[in-house]
Amino acid sequence: MKADNLLDMWRNRQRRTEVYSAPEFWDAKAKDLAGAAVSMWPNNNLNRLYHEEQLRQLESFLPNVKGLQVLDLGCGTGRMSRYLAERGAQVLGVDFSAKAIEIARSLSSGDNPRYRVQSLFDLDDHKTFDVAITWCCLTMACKSRVELQAALTRIREALRPGGTLALLEPIHRGFMHRVLDMDSTEFCKAMREVGFEVGQVRQMHFWPARLGLAFIS
Repeated sequence: MKADNLLDMWRNRQRRTEVYSAPEFWDAKAKDLAGAAVSMWPNNNLNRLYHEEQLRQLESFLPNVKGLQVLDLGCGTGRMSRYLAERGAQVLGVDFSAKAIEIARSLSSGDNPRYRVQSLFDLDDHKTFDVAITWCCLTMACKSRVELQAALTRIREALRPGGTLALLEPIHRGFMHRVLDMDSTEFCKAMREVGFEVGQVRQMHFWPARLGLAFIS
């Protein structure tokens, strides 16, 4: 499950269902790579551009998080958790990769953010959070519509009444999909069926050359 060169990435994509949804893959990335590459692309210069875009999207959805209880699902090394904590939120970062959480804790100080090693499917919080966010978590963890709705149900139960779920997810059908092979229309329908109201959907920037750029320093 190596992930530090283009050939490895191609091999992993061919076996994506069993590879990407396994904590061992992300533990291996945490061991072999550094910085944002642990949970993103191998090239941290490219990751910096993605990070900036993700923050712009997040700020537009959540302009004020001060004092809110925020759940960061699939937090990886905690870059979003730390950002939200700096903006005044009380943040819990959750990830099933123990190695990634170990890095997140080493990069954080104090008790905010807090971190927990846990699978999305084992989430058992009840009406605890004002906001939940995911970045490429649901589309990596869920293999089917049934699993997606099971995960969404757990997230909904973790949110307080009127809570907000902000998703930064690469939702694709076909070759570009991660583990979940589903388009945005079907994804939104699955959300509505478990009780979410879909407020808005936006397209994030897509760089066709990113597969090559990801491995160029």
